[in-house]
Amino acid sequence: MSRVLLLSLILFNFLFATYEKELTSFDDNFITSNPDTQTKYHQQLKSLYIQSVIRDDESTKLEILKRLVVSSNTLNLSDESYVSELEESGVSAENINNLKKATKSLNTQKKENETTQNTNSKLPDNSIIALNSSTSKNSQKIIYILNAKKNDTGVEFSLNTKIDKDDLKSFVLDEKGNYRHITDLSGVFESVRKDFTYEDYSIVISQYNPKTIRIVVRAKEKINVEFKFNENKVNLLASFDKKEVKKESEVKKVKKEEKPKEEKKPEKKDVKKENSNLYVLSVDKENEGVLLKLNQKLDNDEINISTTKDSKYYRYIYSFEGILEGGRKNYEFKDKFITITQFTPQIVRIVLSSIKEEKIFKELSDKSLILAFSNTKSTTKSTKTQGKEKTQKKTQSKEKKQDEEEVVVTKTISKGGKNTLSSAYKATKLIVIDAGHGGKDAGAVNNKVKLKEKDIVLNTALKLGNELKKRGYKVLYTRSKDNFINLRTRTKYANDKKADLFLSIHANAAPTQDKAKAMEGVETFFLSPARSERSKKVAEKENQGDLEEVNYFSKQNILHFLNREKIIASNKLAIDIQKSVLSNTRQKYKVVDGGVREAPFWVLVGAQMPAILLEIGYISHPSESKRIANKNFQDLLARGIADGVENYFYHNK
Repeated sequence: MSRVLLLSLILFNFLFATYEKELTSFDDNFITSNPDTQTKYHQQLKSLYIQSVIRDDESTKLEILKRLVVSSNTLNLSDESYVSELEESGVSAENINNLKKATKSLNTQKKENETTQNTNSKLPDNSIIALNSSTSKNSQKIIYILNAKKNDTGVEFSLNTKIDKDDLKSFVLDEKGNYRHITDLSGVFESVRKDFTYEDYSIVISQYNPKTIRIVVRAKEKINVEFKFNENKVNLLASFDKKEVKKESEVKKVKKEEKPKEEKKPEKKDVKKENSNLYVLSVDKENEGVLLKLNQKLDNDEINISTTKDSKYYRYIYSFEGILEGGRKNYEFKDKFITITQFTPQIVRIVLSSIKEEKIFKELSDKSLILAFSNTKSTTKSTKTQGKEKTQKKTQSKEKKQDEEEVVVTKTISKGGKNTLSSAYKATKLIVIDAGHGGKDAGAVNNKVKLKEKDIVLNTALKLGNELKKRGYKVLYTRSKDNFINLRTRTKYANDKKADLFLSIHANAAPTQDKAKAMEGVETFFLSPARSERSKKVAEKENQGDLEEVNYFSKQNILHFLNREKIIASNKLAIDIQKSVLSNTRQKYKVVDGGVREAPFWVLVGAQMPAILLEIGYISHPSESKRIANKNFQDLLARGIADGVENYFYHNK
């Protein structure tokens, strides 16, 4: 009973989550795993949680939080923050308590099973998903799909044994223009993967994980899927509803019969949208709302409107297709809030939140959108008037400002594009620059050209400091000469000085001589449990500088140091720096983009401000090693990093 309850509490919305593979693995294996493996699952969940917050993916975040409650209760860790956030998102206390009770019951059953296993040689594995008759049946035999053949109505499967409908688990993902019917079968697919394409749909059969075969039927609209069983053969039949097919054919006939004049109208509208995306150029805070300036007209029917209510707030959500310039924006009006985000790569979302029910004022003009809380007429009028007055003023002064804008853009190309910050603001910001390694710790070494990482990164760090000082920032160094400093002291220094940013500069190296020619590029890292082998290996290289530090950090739970807000800020800083470094260095050099990655660098652990580690290139690479030691390249690096810092401060004031 407890397993069924846990399944219903956790799995209900999971089918729509982003990290489907990772969460499925958790559901299948967490409860039955040993404590060390359970701790790894818990760490992975925390990393996924951070990513869901960065992506602003509310539904996935809720599914991860539920599982964090399960893992915390299993590992005897505090679940207070997860429970609090679930309650704030509208999950009832009763559901959360039921989740805890189900977890406790499953853990009790696990202990009982472990004692029973001392007398029984082998028992089937239990999982967080409810055991049923088909699970025990499949534990006695391995199902193989030996072959899959395409036919006119679907696919015919040949198996090594007879199965029935109870062996299949199906669910549907129904998104606009992307309908998927998914079926899982415990077994092994001999061909690993096969793709079959039809006129209006496709079928993919793959080995989803070592224990599961997944069959996905994909179409633009709802499709009927049926399985027919005949001894060791199974036929998958796919078909559309007959009525829908008739409608489609009728629509096609009507289109053919239409006159050329009538066809021109929709074509004009489509051409406009295909040729240019809608951009939100700027957002201005008004009396009780916001004014969005757009690059083109937005129609009323292009805006999707919805409302939600959780335990604290009424939320009024407005979404439309477009691109938001300048990143996420938050505005506060006493007990009310407005947030504007790039919800997906294609969708801009505006959320108006209030502790009480509100009437929302909306006005669309030529190239602007006003949204405001409108409890009173005066609010509506003032917002409306301010919006119009602002538009008129900007129009009147447009010609006057053109020359000024050209000058500003010219001046700021080397200083972060269009983003400008006042000298008074910059003077308040302290940046600590950390040149990696030093003294007895040479870091990575290239003996062929006699280069040491500690020397290259020190020169780059000093150039970066000078560049930031020129721009008006306060700068401190963890080291300004060739001396050894242990890892803990570096971030402690930044914390003691109450720095606003911590930038650690390093050079990378290939793990073996065989890979030296193949591995090159600039990479920017922020602190988080590593989820890729490449990130882990880079972290291991940079973490091995001090044996005393290894002993200290090996005793610490790295997650103790992880702070959600700091990681999100560090991720944003890493993105801005990586982008600006590439933009600057590619003016003269062909630089490979190694991307922004997350990894458990000890030098970043404990930093109480946004912190990143930049690998400026590979010292082991035949040509890149000479490049990163070149003064001209280091100048471009310094300007690029400084531009990234300016962009970060501009977008996160």
